[in-house]
Amino acid sequence: MRFMVAVAIASSLVLPLAVPVEAQTRLPRTSPSERRTDEINRQIQQDQRILGVEQDIQNRSNQIRQNIERDRLFAPRTLPPVPRARCGRGKVC
Repeated sequence: MRFMVAVAIASSLVLPLAVPVEAQTRLPRTSPSERRTDEINRQIQQDQRILGVEQDIQNRSNQIRQNIERDRLFAPRTLPPVPRARCGRGKVC
């Protein structure tokens, strides 16, 4: 009988300590509006990342286009060969 009383007292002291520990590990549920806000924020961040990649692609494309135009503008131009008058040996042309 004393053993049963001791177990009852011990369990009454231990159980209240165990329950709050378990309750503290769980996070509160998010409300539907919080979930929607998080979803919208994630979508905005993804859109910003995509926009940044698109801008990088556009900048690189423009850089390549400018390099091609500069190369065309400053490319060495070769003149067609000038035909020489055929002069025989010893003649001045």
